[in-house]
Amino acid sequence: MKSSTFAAALFALITSGVALAQSQPQTASTTPGASAARPAAKSLTVFGKVSGDGRSLVTDIDTEWAVSNIEVLKGREGSLVTVKCFVDPERNEIRVLSVRAAQPEFKYASRSGDSAFRR
Repeated sequence: MKSSTFAAALFALITSGVALAQSQPQTASTTPGASAARPAAKSLTVFGKVSGDGRSLVTDIDTEWAVSNIEVLKGREGSLVTVKCFVDPERNEIRVLSVRAAQPEFKYASRSGDSAFRR
C-alpha cells in the first residue's frame, strides 16, 4: 500500500514538472514596462561633450546618445565630461550613473633659452 501511494505521488510530481517545462516562458518584450525591469549590462565609461540642452551626449567618435536621466547632466551643458553609464543600443540611449569633468589636456611650452635647445 505504501509503495502504491509513493508511486502515485512520484507520478504526479513528474507529470507536473513535464507540464511546467512545456509552458512558454514570458520574455521581457511581451510584458508592459519591460525596459525598466530588464537587467542592465556592464557599465561603460564614455568621454564626450554634453549638448546645449543637456538631452544628449556626443562622444569622442562622433556618435550621439540620448540621455534618459537628464537631471544628472544639469549644469554641464556644452562642457566636456567623462560619463559612466549603461547603454541601450536598441533605442540609442544611455542611463548616466556618474559624471566627472574631463581632464584638461596639457599644453607644453618651451623656452628657447632652455638647455635642451643649446648647442
